[in-house]
Order: sequence, then C-alpha cells, then structure tokens
Amino acid sequence: MEPSRTDAKKDQFVGSVKEHAGSAVGNESLEARGKAQNNAGAVQETAATVQGYVQGAADQVAGAVKGAYNSLTGNTADEAGNKVQQKKGEAQKEFNS
Repeated sequence: MEPSRTDAKKDQFVGSVKEHAGSAVGNESLEARGKAQNNAGAVQETAATVQGYVQGAADQVAGAVKGAYNSLTGNTADEAGNKVQQKKGEAQKEFNS
C-alpha cells in the first residue's frame, strides 16, 4: 500500500481519540491500541513525506537533464516542457521538506 498523508492524519486523530478515551475511563487496552494507531499514522506520514520528496527530486533532475539535452540540440519546444517538469519537482520537494 502506498503511504497516504490523508490516511496517516486519520490514523493519528483516531488513535489520539482512542488513547485519551482509554486513559479517561481507565481502559489500558484501548489506550494502548490508540497509541499504536497514532504511531502507525506518524510512520505513514513520514513515509509519504519521504516518498513525495524523492519523487520531487527525481522530477527536478529529469527535467534539468532533459532540458539541458534539448538546449544543446536546439529543441526549444521540449526544453520548455522540461523546465516545467524541473519546476514541478522543485515545488514538490519544497512541499515535502
């Protein structure tokens, strides 16, 4: 399964609610399950962030390399598209930093 920030935030929220509810009523099992779900959500969020950053870096590099190649060969139409890919990668890396 691919890491998802949305699922991660949901797991963190639900886990936190379970943890606090278990603590409030003295149910150690519910509290422990809540902590586990909250931690699982935190791990998934980290994985999604790393994956997004790596994808952004790959787009940035691919766009730069293709753009340089097209610049050298005089292919200005493709060069512009590669510049867009490079900027997309930069933005994705920034978002995931």
